[in-house]
Amino acid sequence: MKICMLVFNSGTRDGRVMREAHSLRAAGFDVQVVGVPEPDAMAAVETLPDGVTVHRLDWRPVAQRRAQRTAILRLLPVLLLLGLAAYGLCRLTGAALFFRITSKWVVTSGPAAWFGVVVAMALLLVGAYFAAKQFRGWISVLATRAAQRNQSATRVSKRGRPAPIIGLVGGRPFPELKSRIPSWLPEFILETLAEPFHAIGGRVGRFVLYRYRAEVMAEFLINLRPDVLHCHDCVALPTGILVKKALGIPLIYDAHEIYEAAATTRLGITDYYARIHERCLGKIDGFVTINQCAADYYRQAYPGTPPALIIRNAANAVSDFAYDGRLHKAANLPFSEKILLYHGGFTAHRGLPILVRAGALLPAGWSLVLMGWGPLNDELRIIANEANHPEKVKFLPGVPLSELHLWSAGGTVGIIPYENNVLNHWICTPNKLWEFPVAGVPLIVQPFPELRKVVETYNCGWVLPENLTPHAIVDLIARLTDEDIARARQGCAQFIAQDNWESAYETRLVEYYRALEVVRVQDLEIPKG
Repeated sequence: MKICMLVFNSGTRDGRVMREAHSLRAAGFDVQVVGVPEPDAMAAVETLPDGVTVHRLDWRPVAQRRAQRTAILRLLPVLLLLGLAAYGLCRLTGAALFFRITSKWVVTSGPAAWFGVVVAMALLLVGAYFAAKQFRGWISVLATRAAQRNQSATRVSKRGRPAPIIGLVGGRPFPELKSRIPSWLPEFILETLAEPFHAIGGRVGRFVLYRYRAEVMAEFLINLRPDVLHCHDCVALPTGILVKKALGIPLIYDAHEIYEAAATTRLGITDYYARIHERCLGKIDGFVTINQCAADYYRQAYPGTPPALIIRNAANAVSDFAYDGRLHKAANLPFSEKILLYHGGFTAHRGLPILVRAGALLPAGWSLVLMGWGPLNDELRIIANEANHPEKVKFLPGVPLSELHLWSAGGTVGIIPYENNVLNHWICTPNKLWEFPVAGVPLIVQPFPELRKVVETYNCGWVLPENLTPHAIVDLIARLTDEDIARARQGCAQFIAQDNWESAYETRLVEYYRALEVVRVQDLEIPKG
């Protein structure tokens, strides 16, 4: 059976995608991963050592050409309004400057009239420029407020009242997160309404490109003729629906998070995600997600979703290895220095500014190392440089996933400081929850249900107080003794022994696809007689 996995990244940098692909390939399935080019992975086709094939399709040129060809249709209403405004302004300007006002408006065709037109158009352009600047500011404010409304307890309904509470996730009530974009609104109208904001540089979801992206990716996948399509992340679902409709194959949706509760500053994106779920989740054939909290959310928010197969972001077990000092060497620290380690994306709402401020306050013998990349890189470096002890905060680039445990092993403790501002963080079980322990590094985590459960069950780390501050982090670090750290390392070994990819989730995923293969074969059998 040929399984195609669709993901909107390079494929090879996504640990979850790769673990699933390699496990299914080892079980004898033909696995093809379809992703997109990224700076560190540009090859159009890459065959991995175990036979997994990775295709990377640059969808943008084709999608943008299609968007450009249809742009006039979306901009026509806007151009019509601008034309009417220009005409009215010309009449008013001409009358005020040059026209003799009698009992009715007088229109002339002489130089005075043309001068009036020029003056009117100049005023219109200047006004449009300043209006565009103001609109961009308003859009930024609206996007920020929309992100705040996505907080687990504050989202509001279309009429401005608090959204109704529809369930519990991790013991915490969560509101209805349905799209505020009307479900009856056609895609073309949505795209037309958004297009003017792109013309002035507003941060609004580029809905027309999303539609053409789905079409371009679907055309490529249809040519691959898979037997099953496995879509990773919400943005892949529209493509999946097109392929399912064309080929009549099963569609599996792998939800890595709660997308409509994600932290974002682009206006309309979380509503777009909710719109996708409302339209698509009743059409999928199988559902995979990351933990029980996420499964509870989707079951309650979208009752038509198939029962969830829980596949956590567990790391592969690694054979015993000795730390070779590479993290200390790269950070220019003595081997005796204890390291508070963060690795991953430098993005908003992960508590990283707070963490950097804490790093400059760490007790003697401790340093903070941040290993990764992202849009907050410059901001975090500025915060570190302005601190009293900037030498205690070190920045390193990200490393290949295959080497991550060799680098992480240099950490004394690893930290997951995500902010408690969106439901998506409240339920999270990020890759770091396994990537630190597999390297023998205990955890410091926020008091979120899934994170707390791991740390307290296996005694493999410590839980931060509810209020995340630099001093809260520093106080916890200052209380740790060598004995505490040694006991937590033993807890890490116990956790990974029981909850690694091979022992807990690989078999679960393969058995799921074996059952799907049986059903698929039965559906394709030609009745006898």
